[in-house]
Amino acid sequence: METNHELCVFCQEGELITRDQAVAFRQWTRKGYVFCRVVVPMGMCQACGRESFTTAAEEIVRAAVRREYDKLP
Repeated sequence: METNHELCVFCQEGELITRDQAVAFRQWTRKGYVFCRVVVPMGMCQACGRESFTTAAEEIVRAAVRREYDKLP
C-alpha cells in the first residue's frame, strides 16, 4: 500500500491509499458479453473509507475488455 498524497474526492479531507485489488466483471459489447478478471490499483480514503478507481485502473479495465472483445467471433 502506498499513500499518494491525493485528497479524497468524496470527503475532501483524507488522503488516498493505493492498493491492488482483484476485480471480476462482465461488459456488454457489440459482439455480446465479455468476461474479465483483472488486478487494478484502487484508491481508499484514510478518513472516510470510500474506494475509487484510479486512472490506471480504468486503463487496465479498458485494455481487458478490448483484449476479450478481440477474441470474440
